[in-house]
This record gives sequence, C-alpha cells and structure tokens, in this order.
Amino acid sequence: MRKMVGFAFLALLALGLFSCTQQGPMGSGLSVQGVAPKERYLVVFKSETLPPNAQALAQSVGARVVKALEPIGALTVVADRATANRLARNPQVLAVGPERYYTLPKTERILFQEETYGAPTTADNLYKYQWDIRRIGAPEVWRRVPLEAQGRATVAVLDTGVMDNHPDLVGQITVFVATNYCYETAGPNNTPSYPKYTLWIDFDNLDPNNLCTPAPSVLYEAHGTHVSGTIAAAFGGGRVVGVAPGLRIAAYKVFDRIHFTEGGQEYDDVGAFDGPIFEAIIDAAQKGYDVINMSLGGTLDTRNKDDVAAMVAWDRVMKYANRMGTVIVASAGNSAQNANGYIVHIPSDLPTVVSVSATGTATPLWRYPYPTNETLNAEPGQDVLAFYSNYGAAVDLSAPGGDCGLDENGQSWCDRPRSDRPPGWRYHLILSTIIIHENLPAYAWYAGTSMASPHVAAVAGLVKALHKDWTPGQVRAHLKATAEDIGSRQLFGHGLVNADQATR
Repeated sequence: MRKMVGFAFLALLALGLFSCTQQGPMGSGLSVQGVAPKERYLVVFKSETLPPNAQALAQSVGARVVKALEPIGALTVVADRATANRLARNPQVLAVGPERYYTLPKTERILFQEETYGAPTTADNLYKYQWDIRRIGAPEVWRRVPLEAQGRATVAVLDTGVMDNHPDLVGQITVFVATNYCYETAGPNNTPSYPKYTLWIDFDNLDPNNLCTPAPSVLYEAHGTHVSGTIAAAFGGGRVVGVAPGLRIAAYKVFDRIHFTEGGQEYDDVGAFDGPIFEAIIDAAQKGYDVINMSLGGTLDTRNKDDVAAMVAWDRVMKYANRMGTVIVASAGNSAQNANGYIVHIPSDLPTVVSVSATGTATPLWRYPYPTNETLNAEPGQDVLAFYSNYGAAVDLSAPGGDCGLDENGQSWCDRPRSDRPPGWRYHLILSTIIIHENLPAYAWYAGTSMASPHVAAVAGLVKALHKDWTPGQVRAHLKATAEDIGSRQLFGHGLVNADQATR
C-alpha cells in the first residue's frame, strides 16, 4: 500500500473527469523527528572546498564515500556511529551529522526563426480553468515577449523527474539528469530523469553495500511533471499552457523511492536526500542554468547539533549557486506555520533563496458546478493565504498554489468533508500536467506551495531571458519591486509575483 506524505488534491483528466484526495499521516514535510537514513552521514569539512585527501581520510576510518561534493567541501558516506564520531574528531572536519531527507510539500521546444508570439490554441481546451496563469499576468507577457526570446533561459526543475513524452512537454525539456541514489532510465526516450521508480531504498531490510533493490511494483510520481507544466507547458501541444511556454526545462531527478515501517504502518513513497540535491544544484549552477526550482522541503532545528552539518552544507551550496549566477526559487512549506523561530524550513528560509508562499482566491469559482465555456478568473483584491501555506519573515513572494475556496461565511471549503463541498471547489486548485504511466499522460488539480513556486521560477526565467547579464540578487530585487501588493508582508512577502510588470 502506497502512502503519500502530505496531502494532494487530484482530479485526473485522462479518460474522464473525477477527483480524489490522498493524505498521509506525516504532514507536509518529514521533519528531523521523522525517518532518517540508517548509517548515512553528511561530512562537512572546515575548508569550503573539498580537501584533496578528503575521500582517503573518510575511507581510512572505515567510512564508504557515496558522493563527493567538491565545491562545498562535503561528503556523504555510509558509516556506523562510532566511525562518524571518529570523523567528527578529525581537525579538518567541521561537522558530521545524519544525511537528511526531504519530502514533497504537497497538501490536500521548437524555436522559429521569425519572431513568433503565442496564445492558447483550440487544443488548449483546459486553459479556461487556469485562473492562476491569468492572475499573475502571463497572457500579457505572451503578447509582448516572443517564444524564441523566452527560450534564451533555462529553468532546472529539481524534482521527481518529468514525463518528457507528455504532449504539453514534448520538446520543452532539453536536459535530462538523475542525481538520485537509485539511478535508472525509463520512458520511450530512455531518459534518466523519467518519473518511473522500479528500485527502492528499503530501510526495513537495508544492505549498506547494496543500497537500491528492486521494488515489488512500479511507481510513477507525477509531482515533477505537474511543476514543469506550470512553468512551460507549450501552446497547442496538449490541453494546458504554462506561465512561459518558450522557456527551456532541465529535468533533474533528485528523489528516490523509499520503503519503511513506522508505528506499525508501512510506507512506500519518494524522498530526496541531501547528497543528490546538492549534486544537482552544483551541476545546474556549473552548466549555467538561469533558475532552479525546488518544490521540496523539510525542517532543521537550529538548536540540534545533529543538524549543524546539514545547515552548513545547505548554506554553502546556496551561496555557491548564487555566485555562479543561478537564481534559486523554493516553496515555503505546507505546515501552516509561522516560520519565525528556531525551526528552519530548508531550503526556502535561506537568505539566497526566493521563498514562495501560496495563495488561493476568494472569488467564488465554486459557484460553477460544471465545466462551461466561460473562463474562470480570480479577481484582484480577493487573494487569500492558502490554508496550508507557511508564512513569516523569510517569505519573499507569493503565487497561486491553490485552495478550496471560501463559502458564503468566509470559511474554507477544505474545513468540510468533500461530500459537503460544492462540485466546483476543485476549480480553486492548480491545473497542470501529470503522468499516469508511459502511455497515459493526464492533467490534474493539485494544491501546495509546490504549485506556487514554479509560477515564480517561470517569471524569474523570463526576467533572465530578457536580462542575461543580471545577477541573482538583481533578479530577486526586481521580482520583489514588481510584485503586486496584496497585503501582509508576513503572509505574502513583497506581494504576488507579477509576470507582466516583471518583463516590462
């Protein structure tokens, strides 16, 4: 039985239209109190680049090196606790701590030689439901910024992998990379970042010398495909459109499938570890990709000495990407928590990251009980903080992440059982591309800060396409300066990202 960490609202548009809700018991992110990999450690050296003898040093005390992260002076290793303690006492080592695990924060390319402007086509017959795309002013950008101009920028999506044969994403993805531990290729194009998982890390029967073993079933994880569709789903390719249909996507698979038992409950899910995420960030930055989107996260406790290694490594890798010229955008998290405190949401709370909270709309889209030819628009001035979204001083911007809508009394429909909600409540969620399996692409409504982050990443990509010489700091400042003020700085940061104003 597969359990999803967090909650996702899903309405599949494959052969028909229906909705379901999946919810797991661990909340929106697996925190430091959750499952930690057995005998897996992050070793951070005092030197901010890896010393020449680092791997030999680790091996000399009995540790097995899994990943060497030279630009940030860190290793991931397999070792027992005594070996980890010996490493920690070495004068070259700053900190040793468990390699942390991060979850999906869910809740409930053809360039023409001439200047070609775009617009949704008759094939994009689900665009009418994409209130989020219109709310941030993307259609105004399409009339002014040619697709080939947009194509000068690439957004790296660090996620579960992307269905490159989805009709809305064919040709949009130009790079395929897998940095996860259980490497495998899949899909009709045999790509390493395809969102198919046939191997898993089985913590119930973990062999340190054989980390990845065959799973008893095949798992397709749609999250990265949904995020990518929001960024750059093509005009006329399938049935939806992205914020910036001319942008290029570099698909990175950083998640692994994991299996474990906790509290008598068996879990089969996906999670991303420090090492693969760091490797992907370094690779994307070294290749010069303009933006990285990370719709993932977890928490670290600044009071916990076991979290020091992860905190230092995360700070270093973010600063490295920043120096290399790459803008980092990340979801703020889905715990409905105030982020002002000693519990830090990673990576969004780091200072060189654009942290994105999620909005919904109070416009009563739920009054449309059945699909119509009328376009559903979220009215300005009716933006609300999504019921699941984190908030606080670390939030830089907000973007549509989806909600359930408000009833006549101003209460969220999510506060009621699904059976008590009007049929149109799902229209308040974010519609984008997903995968069912290799031969069945589909579309789904999701909600989460995972869905908000790619809106900002796409706009950052547009800004970089128009201003290739701008530094990440300049892009961040510009996005904030051009955002639409929708209320509280603590809830929405500098405001709702505005694609139209940001590209003028």
